[in-house]
Amino acid sequence: MRIRKIGVGVIAAVAIGLWTGAAAADFACGDESGLCVESGDATWAGGTHTTSKDRKKRSSKTPGSISMTIDGGRGSLFVNGRYAGTAPLDGISVPSGPNDIQVRDGSTVLADGVLTVPAGGDVAFVVRHD
Repeated sequence: MRIRKIGVGVIAAVAIGLWTGAAAADFACGDESGLCVESGDATWAGGTHTTSKDRKKRSSKTPGSISMTIDGGRGSLFVNGRYAGTAPLDGISVPSGPNDIQVRDGSTVLADGVLTVPAGGDVAFVVRHD
């Protein structure tokens, strides 16, 4: 009976270790801006903003969609200066091309930059909340 209890304890400890290790590995991106593209063919440029020339490259005819999660907290997404929702978000339609993205938790800016979304593409990203 004692061996069985020790075995269950070892299995539980290994499972907890694997689970917490997986959770820590979920945010493996070291981008200084705090935003990491997880899937989709998008580019992220933290700390930048679109120019009038960039804004002309946006297309609502072939919009893309974005999904956002926050690692370790909460946050609201603003796309091109407009509120898009509070995380987690899934399938938010955005113009293809360069889009100004800002993620905030209250007045604290978690991520700010330009996300270039491919025409008709689906992009998922995660934001670190320190």
